[in-house]
Amino acid sequence: DNPIKHIWSYVNGLREYDYKYCFLNCPCNTRNPYSPPSFINNDYYCESGYDDPYLFLSNVFSSNDSLWDGQQCNRDERSCTSPNMPWFIKTLKETVSGDIQLRVCGGNDEAFSFVYKFSTPLDLIELYIK
Repeated sequence: DNPIKHIWSYVNGLREYDYKYCFLNCPCNTRNPYSPPSFINNDYYCESGYDDPYLFLSNVFSSNDSLWDGQQCNRDERSCTSPNMPWFIKTLKETVSGDIQLRVCGGNDEAFSFVYKFSTPLDLIELYIK
């Protein structure tokens, strides 16, 4: 029985220019003083779909900035980009003999419901293993 090991995460932050709730920004955002959880390390891409700091308050779904494409990462999210986006490339240290799981997680944390509600629609997920 193999324990679950993290391979990669696609994460979204609340907004790019958030100063009051900077802990809801991407961990790679220069305004966020927090690191991702230790099991994730640096194996993630993160972007925010809101460049307008107040658009999310109106419960408007923002489709102007696709996530995880490395585009429109200005100012505070510049360090979140990678030339490989949206693809990730990771060499595993050992051969995997068990199942590989893909998990899609979302949040609607009541503790922060005054700040945000998550909606991250996915159109297509492609996974290539070599």
